[in-house]
Amino acid sequence: MINISPAQRTNGMIISGNSSGHWWPASLCAEDAARFLGWPPYFLTLLAKAGHLKPLGKPSQNSRKWYATVELERLGRDPEWLDKAIRIVERRVQSANVNPSGKVPAANARHLANN
Repeated sequence: MINISPAQRTNGMIISGNSSGHWWPASLCAEDAARFLGWPPYFLTLLAKAGHLKPLGKPSQNSRKWYATVELERLGRDPEWLDKAIRIVERRVQSANVNPSGKVPAANARHLANN
């Protein structure tokens, strides 16, 4: 959990709090964004690669990704988005486990592209 002083909470940097009293900054790195949603960090990488979750700005492929906390809050309350996110991750993990080379077989690639 990110520790933020009361002084930081008053300078406009902090945008979100919840009933447990935890405060989150306006943007979160991928690791904190995954923790915010209650998922392991690799979920965000897979969702971003699938185009289901967009980082802020236009980061290069190997740069650190940042996510808007307000968008994560909105998505975290959307059961349809959450369901689709879980299905995307499950398919990608299953595909990687079937084909350890990391390449998706042509038949699976068409199926993944359509869903």
